[in-house]
Amino acid sequence: MTTTKHTAHWTLEALSQSGVKTIVFSPGSRNAPLIIAAEALGCFKLEVLGDERSAAFNALGRSLITGLPVAVCCTSGSALANYYPAILEAFYAHVPLIVISADRPEERINKGEGQTCVQRDFYEPHVAASVHINEQTALEEVAEQLEFAFRAQQVEMRPIHINLSFDEPLYAQEKPPVKLKLTRIDDVMELHGIPDHQPVPTFEDFAAVAVIAGQLLPQESDQVRRLLDEGVSWTLFADPMSGLLDHPSAAPMEKLLALKPDAVLSIGGQWINKKPKQHLRSLGIKKHVHIDVFQCWDVLDAEVHHLRMAPNALAHWKSTKEFIQIPAFERSRVSLPWSDAAAFQSVVSKLAPSDVLHLGNSSIARYFNYFPKAVALYGNRGVAGIDGSLSTAVGAALADPKHRHILIIGDQSFIYDHNGLYGQHLPENLTVCVLNNGVGGLFDWLPETASTGPEAQRVFANAQQVNLEGLALAFGVTYAAVSSIQALSAALEHTDGPKIIDSKTHQRANLVALTALG
Repeated sequence: MTTTKHTAHWTLEALSQSGVKTIVFSPGSRNAPLIIAAEALGCFKLEVLGDERSAAFNALGRSLITGLPVAVCCTSGSALANYYPAILEAFYAHVPLIVISADRPEERINKGEGQTCVQRDFYEPHVAASVHINEQTALEEVAEQLEFAFRAQQVEMRPIHINLSFDEPLYAQEKPPVKLKLTRIDDVMELHGIPDHQPVPTFEDFAAVAVIAGQLLPQESDQVRRLLDEGVSWTLFADPMSGLLDHPSAAPMEKLLALKPDAVLSIGGQWINKKPKQHLRSLGIKKHVHIDVFQCWDVLDAEVHHLRMAPNALAHWKSTKEFIQIPAFERSRVSLPWSDAAAFQSVVSKLAPSDVLHLGNSSIARYFNYFPKAVALYGNRGVAGIDGSLSTAVGAALADPKHRHILIIGDQSFIYDHNGLYGQHLPENLTVCVLNNGVGGLFDWLPETASTGPEAQRVFANAQQVNLEGLALAFGVTYAAVSSIQALSAALEHTDGPKIIDSKTHQRANLVALTALG
C-alpha cells in the first residue's frame, strides 16, 4: 500500500531512478504522503532530523562524501525556510541536494491557513530548477517537470526544489498507481555540452602566469597531487582548502602579494584570503583561464575563459616556461604555547592517511594554512558561513562509516549548530574537536577591529560561557575537557563512539601564538 496522493508516489519513484538512496525527513503532517510513499517503495534509507536547518546540512554532508544526490523533505510553512542556508552552500559549492517541500493547495495560500506561506519558487535564484506540482497533475506532466528538474541538476550540479501541494486527507493509503519512468541522458559530456576535444589556451603572449588552486574536493585534490608528484616546472599557489598546501611544489597564496603576474590559470572554488584577490585585481590582469567542469569564478574582473575540464587538465601546461616558479616554500618551526593554534596543530599531527578532516569556518580554516597535511579535506566554503559545519560532518560520517571523521570547529560555530547532534542516529566514527576560547576569535585576526569602541568590540567578541559538557550529556555524546597538548593527545587516542573534545584556551595566548606564526 502507498499514499493516495499519486504525485507523491511518482515523485519518490523519480528520485529512485535519479540515483537517490537517502532521504532526510523532518517529520510533519503536510509531508505525510511523501513519508508514506517513501516507506512503500522500500528503496530508500530514511533518516529523521527534526531541525530542518541541521537536516539540510546533514544531507549536504552525505552528498559530499558519496557524490550522490541526497533528498531532504519537509512540511509546509517556515519549515522550508530553515533549509535555505544549506541551499545557499549547495548552490555555490555545486552539491546536488534535492529539496522536497509539501504545500497546501494554491487556493488556500494567504487565506489564514496555519503553517502556510508562498512556497512556489521559494529558493530562486539559488537553485538549478524549481518545479511546482499540484495534487491533480497527470502522470505525463509530472514526469515532464521532474525530468526538467533532474536534467538541470545534472548540468549544473546544484540543488533543485520540488514543491508539491496536497489537500486533506493526508494519511489515506491505496494500491500503487501506474509507474512513472524518467527519460534520462547518461552521456555526461553530451549533457554538459562539452566537446570531446576542447582548444587549450596558450600563454605565450604573457611574461608571468600564476597558477592558483582554490578549494578542491578530495578526489580533485588527489588528481592534482599526482601531477605535482610527477614534477612540474612551476609553483602552485594554493588555498588551504585545496588540500595541496603541504606539497613541495605548492606555496601559500599569500606569496602572490610579492609578485606581479600578468595572467592567471586557476582551478577549484573559493579562496579564503581576500588580500591575494585584491592584489591581483589591482594589477589589471589581462587573461584569466579557469578550469572546472561546472563553475567559473570571475574573481579577478579580467577577461576570463572557462575551460570545462577536470583539474588534472593542468598537465597540458606541465612545463610551460611562462608560469611563475619561486623557491620551495619552507615553513618555520615555532614553539607554541597552549592555544587554539597548538591544539589545531596537535589534532592534525595525529591524523592517519585514511582519516577524513572537516574544518569549520572563520579562524579554523585559516589555521590549516599553517599546518597543512595530505588528508581528505572538507569544509563549507561555498558561502563561508559558520552555520552547518557540525551537521555537515555528522551527515558525512554517517554516510562513510568505514573511515574516522575528525571535525575541528570553533566554539561559536559548534554552539550555533549543536542541533546537528539532534538525530535518531549519531556516527560512531566522529570526533568533534572544539577550540573553545570563549569569544569570536576571528575578529582578533582583523586589525581593523582594534580601532573600534568597547561596545563594538563586545559585539564582535560575542563572549560565551556555555557548558559544553552539559550539551554533550544532553545528546548522549562522550565528552573530554583538555587544557594541554598531552591531555588532547590522550583524548584523541580514546575515541569509542561519538566524542566531543573541548580544548579550553585563552584568547591572550591565542594572539601570542598567532604572532609567532607570522
